[in-house]
Order: sequence, then C-alpha cells, then structure tokens
Amino acid sequence: IIMKKILIFGALLFTVFSASAQFYADLRVGATASSFGDQHLKMGVRAGVGVGYLFSERWGLRSGLFYSMKGATTSNNVFDYDSDKATRLSYFDLPVEALVSFRLSQCSQLELHGGPYVACLLHSSVPDGSGIGIHRWDVGIGFGADFVVGHFVVGPEVQYGLTRLTKSGNNHNTTYALTLGYRF
Repeated sequence: IIMKKILIFGALLFTVFSASAQFYADLRVGATASSFGDQHLKMGVRAGVGVGYLFSERWGLRSGLFYSMKGATTSNNVFDYDSDKATRLSYFDLPVEALVSFRLSQCSQLELHGGPYVACLLHSSVPDGSGIGIHRWDVGIGFGADFVVGHFVVGPEVQYGLTRLTKSGNNHNTTYALTLGYRF
C-alpha cells in the first residue's frame, strides 16, 4: 500500500512539473580534466542529473547531483594513472547556481550559470608514501555555459575549490568539464 502511494505521488509530481514549461531536468555524461597545486591535469568522468527552474524567460536557478572524478598526476601524460604518480578523487557534487538564458533561435538557447557547489568525497587514492590526507568535503564556486539545441545540451564548465584539498598544504581543486546531455 505504501509503495502504491509513493508511485502515485511520484506520477502526480512528474505530471505537475512536466506541465510547467519553466521546470526542466536533464541527464548528462562527459569528461573532466582536473589538477591541484603544481601537478598536471588528470582526465576523469562526470555524470549525473541536472535540474533547473526558470522564474522568467531569462532568469532562473540550476542544480543537480553529479559524480565527478577529480585529482592530479605528476606525469606529463594525462592518461597515466599509475598508483605512484596519480591522485584519484571521486566526488558527489551538488551545485546551486544562478542562471541567465538567451534565446538564439526558435529551438536553441545559451544559458550562462554560476554559483557555489558542495562536494562530498566518495573515494580517494593517493600515491604510495605521499602521506597526503584528503578532506572529505570540498566547497567551491563553479561557472559554465549550456548550449541547448532542441532537447540536446552541451555544457562546458569550470569548478574551483575554495577549501583546502589536503590536511597539510594549500592546494585547491581546479576542474574543467565538458558534458553532453538530453533535456526532458
């Protein structure tokens, strides 16, 4: 009985939000390139669900929940993930950003967004013997743009961690991402 009520509530909620042209959700997947300190870029994956709400045709809020691979490497090869060279970090990111939208044509628009994010560390792998202790929480600021054509979204963005990444040191996460998505 409880499961039936949850399903009915979810269906009604989905119907209400899909009836509103101001609410949207999208699924995204893409790549990241991240570093910290004087180390080199390390490639990773970014995937998740984005949501947004437009208060008017131009202004709104954007959020979502994303899995992001961050970190850095001492190797000049961005695809070198040897355990003695690469610091691998996996996070759940929750951005809350202001959004401004510009209509480019009948079926395309440009959305600029920026604001804070909170990230929780899921897993870390540091080089053997480095003695690096990674903080569990990362708070920072992100900026980006979404190019929307029909239901498809291409979104380059950058995140800069404002909190120190390590317990000893003064390094901050810097992550560049490019995601592709489908908007419902």
